[in-house]
Formats: sequence, structure tokens, C-alpha cells
Amino acid sequence: MKLLFVIGDISAYGGTERVTTEIAAALAEAGHEVSILSLFGPADPWFDMPDEIRVKSAGLEPAGGSLRRAAAISRSLKSEARSSGADAMILVDTILFAFCVPWAWRSSAKVICWEHFNLTTSHGTRMRDLARLAASRLSDRVVVLTERDAEAWREKYRITDRVQAIWNPIPRFPETGDSSPRQEDSRAIALAVGRLTRQKGFDVLLRAWALIGSAREGWLLRIVGGGEEETALKALAAELGVEDSVVFVGQVRDVASEYRAASLYVMSSRWEGLPMTLLEAQHFGLPSVSTDCPTGPREVLSGGSGRLAVPEDPQALAEGLADVMRDAGKRAAMADAAGENAQRYRPEGIRKEWEAMLRGLDVG
Repeated sequence: MKLLFVIGDISAYGGTERVTTEIAAALAEAGHEVSILSLFGPADPWFDMPDEIRVKSAGLEPAGGSLRRAAAISRSLKSEARSSGADAMILVDTILFAFCVPWAWRSSAKVICWEHFNLTTSHGTRMRDLARLAASRLSDRVVVLTERDAEAWREKYRITDRVQAIWNPIPRFPETGDSSPRQEDSRAIALAVGRLTRQKGFDVLLRAWALIGSAREGWLLRIVGGGEEETALKALAAELGVEDSVVFVGQVRDVASEYRAASLYVMSSRWEGLPMTLLEAQHFGLPSVSTDCPTGPREVLSGGSGRLAVPEDPQALAEGLADVMRDAGKRAAMADAAGENAQRYRPEGIRKEWEAMLRGLDVG
């Protein structure tokens, strides 16, 4: 099959870019001809990309809501779908389907919308809602991340066979690495990874960390990632008086070493689709404490590998953290469950689900 992935910016370092790289690589390794169009960023993937995958930049402006810009995006998508000879074009974010509506119905390529959020989240734009409605009627398939979200699509849009849930895979990491304690600090590490944005709820995490009190003794919170809220979060840590037990690591390429050195993973998101970092924590056998935001954490941690807390509630998150941090036996049991649970999300199995879905659409 010839497959074209279309993404906003393949040079970014978020979970969406990570999982796009993983699925594209898995399909390419299985013998499919895969290319990626990066609409608003350079053709320079942040994550390792197999050489056989062609990556192209459309060179479009990343901001603005003018009709001229919308027309440029639509033309770019239509042109690439035709010139690439793709059997299927996979839109990494359903909002992109809004630009395909004028021509998708006569495209020779099947158009698949890959939803990376969940139906309760529109990111504050009416356009995403309209694109989802159009996708439910005009796209060849909508791929969502959890069965719970698939049911929401079926109920809201009255569709049956047009939407399908396929989990994200756990990324492939080197099998070896440094897992020894960091020399600069002997404390146990609670790890959090993600963009420093409102979605990820690091403000909630810092408030929870402050509420833990004596349970923090012997522990260090490492927050890995960058983003627009970095300055505000550092100021909040100082205001809460926890800066001596919180490290803002910044953006790193070798995130595997962070997981290997940690004793606990914590996720404080306000919303997710299927969080990559929580899957990564499972791969590294980390017990997890996570907010029970709509879709994702409950599904990932269903095997007993973590504890859930009410979203946007620092006290609930603090209680969950303190309970797990104080109990080494509980952490060990959760770690065992995480390793076992991770088998469900191996790339090979997820790739086969994508192939089965594409064959069902008579692709290739």
C-alpha cells in the first residue's frame, strides 16, 4: 500500500508526533510505501524516522484563520494526495478534514481521520466540531484511541461502521540504558513528562506535591518537557515552597533514561486521548498515579498498575501520590502489573490492526 500521513508539524516533540512516527515506521517496516507531509513545520522529525519514509514540508504558515490560508491548506492536501499516488491519506487530527471537504468525495485516495483527543475536547475551536461532523459523514474511516470514545462517536453522530478504536502503541526504546540513581541526588524520583501547557495540569500537580507534606521526604519530582507555561509553573513552585524538591528538566531526547531512573510516574492531565507518556511508563514498569480524565488513563491502568484521582483536584492527586509513595510493596505490585499490561500495546499488534482496517477499506 502507498500511505500518506498528514500532520501539523512533524518536527514537534509531543505524543501525537511520537505515535505518528511509530505507526508510520511500523507500516514501512512491514513493506508499505509510507510518506509524511508536515504542513506547518520543517521536514525534520524530532523522533527517529526510518530512512525509507519520505518526509516533505508544505511550508505553510502555522497561524491565522483567513480564507486564503484555508484555501492554501486545502490545495496542499489535495495536491499531495494526488501527486503521491497514495492509496490512503491519514489525517493526524480530525480538524484537518475541514480542508478536505471540497474534494474528498472525488479523491482516489481513501481519507482516514485519526483522532488524537476525545470527543469531549474541542480545544476551544468550533472548527474542530464541524470537522468531526463532516468526517463522520464524508471520510472513509475515523480512527479513535479508545472504545469509550468510539461509542461516543457512534452515539453523537449516529454512525456504526465508520468509526473504529485502535490503541496507540508503546514506542520502541533501546533495550539497554542507564537505570542507576542520579549522582546529583539520592532521592527517589516521581516523574512527570509532557508539554508545559494547561492540558497537562502541571499546576494541579505542583499544588498536589505541596499538599503531600512529609510524604515528600526522600522524593524528588522531575518534570520533563517544555512549553509556554514554564515560567508560570516555576513561579508557582516557588510560591508553594516546593522548589527544593522539584526539578524542571526541560525538553530532552533521551527520555528513556528518565523513565529508567524513576520509581513512580505521575500524570495530572485535564484531558487526553490515549496518553503516550502513561503507556511509556507501563513499558518501563513504573507504578503510576494519574488523573481520571476522560478517555485514556482508566483504560491504560485497568490492569492494576496504577491509581486514579479526580481530575483538577490537587487534594485527590496528593492523596493518591502519598499512598503510593509511602508503600514500597504497593509500588512493587503495580510495577509487576505495568510490565504485564504493556504487552497489550506492542507496536506489532497495533500495526496489524491498522493493516486490517486498511484492507477492510479495500486500500491497495
